[in-house]
Amino acid sequence: MATGQEPNTTSVELEKHEVALIVGEEEGAMSVRVVAGSEMPEDSTDLSAAPEIVLALAMRLLKDPDFHDEVLDWYYEHQDDPDDEEESEE
Repeated sequence: MATGQEPNTTSVELEKHEVALIVGEEEGAMSVRVVAGSEMPEDSTDLSAAPEIVLALAMRLLKDPDFHDEVLDWYYEHQDDPDDEEESEE
């Protein structure tokens, strides 16, 4: 990066109870980061549901190449699902 240029970043504010899964791609390689709205102890074995789900998704994305394709297949199959639209209108 040349001197004087700002990095191409976006900031997101998380509530203390929120956890974000950040998925990126650079030069064909996937990157996955987990960011918590509050400090999470690194050695903790007892996580609440939100961080545990996000960490599980991150691990699966990184370690199971077929999962990426399964997620995309599911997304494309449900993208125009009329049942989902009816439920959201209620």
